[in-house]
Amino acid sequence: MKRRLLPNPLGPVGQRHDGRPIYPVLGASPDDDSNEPGDEGGAPSAGVTQEDLSRLLAREKTQGGRAAVKKLLGDLVTRVHHHEA
Repeated sequence: MKRRLLPNPLGPVGQRHDGRPIYPVLGASPDDDSNEPGDEGGAPSAGVTQEDLSRLLAREKTQGGRAAVKKLLGDLVTRVHHHEA
């Protein structure tokens, strides 16, 4: 019985619509001891719940909206002052 050859792990696995190659994401084996949390010298990070993530994203969205309004108002004031001068 002939063994089937495995594909080249560094070779492309497909192509995007624009023709650029798609490469596989390479990572360590789940059994590799280097995957243990805290190996990089820092404390292991706690997971983030979906609820926490949603709350953080909502806060970012609100802050981004406020920043955009503040910038628009600043631009408007600058235009008014230049127009008056």
